[in-house]
Amino acid sequence: MDSTLEPEEPITSPPWGEFGRVFTLAIVSLTGKFVLNWWNSTKISNQSTLLKLLQQRDKGLGLITVSNHTSTIDDPFVLSALVPWSYFLTEHQHHGIRWALCAREICYINPFLGQFFQSGKTLAIERGKGLNQPVMRVAAQRVAQGDWLHVFPEGRVGYAGSMGPFKWGIGKIVCDSIRSGQRLPLILPFYHSGLANVLPKGSVLPRPGNEITINVGSLIDAWKDITSRIEEAMRKLEKESPQNRSQMPKVAADGESLKEVAPKLPSKIL
Repeated sequence: MDSTLEPEEPITSPPWGEFGRVFTLAIVSLTGKFVLNWWNSTKISNQSTLLKLLQQRDKGLGLITVSNHTSTIDDPFVLSALVPWSYFLTEHQHHGIRWALCAREICYINPFLGQFFQSGKTLAIERGKGLNQPVMRVAAQRVAQGDWLHVFPEGRVGYAGSMGPFKWGIGKIVCDSIRSGQRLPLILPFYHSGLANVLPKGSVLPRPGNEITINVGSLIDAWKDITSRIEEAMRKLEKESPQNRSQMPKVAADGESLKEVAPKLPSKIL
């Protein structure tokens, strides 16, 4: 195993112990369920896809979920709405609750808050320190070992109402996890709407009476998508370049089918 991807134990270990981690996750998720499911209303599409991956994916197969980022409560509240509370309560048995990345200047501004977020399986990332900071390797290692990681590809909260450009970090985590674990992780996207109304920019307390939607997508076939992107780039270059002369024999007459043309082709072509 690549030593550069070995996890840093102090970053991932629960500072208040296993049951302290369970307590933290249970309280935070219960708060999220109250705000989204009772104080507001939440509609979820295709939730079963995520739940099946949490409960039935192969041992050691990592999961990366990605979503848009519209408010500071997206994680953990959206994930609290998606996942049964019993799953948070039994974290000490399955260790299956997601890992997340959070800006150090927000989540780790003092020792107590840092321990609280670390207990909630949050890794502190430093903005502006680039893709090679240690926490990125730790995140990739968790995925390589079969854990669930949630990532906001935009890298920050977007207030424009539409998604901003994606940072390169998500691609590096996927590649580094493959490099370490020798397996392509599962990648599942979902998109949510309405959280900006629950906690608008500048607000401190969540607001009631809003409708939230969470639309869980389908698994991303990363190899297929990479191949398609490469082909798309090559097709673009082909259109911009002088055309190559065809070296194929012209044997087909108008209206002839492939079955009629095949016998006319040289054997070396077939």
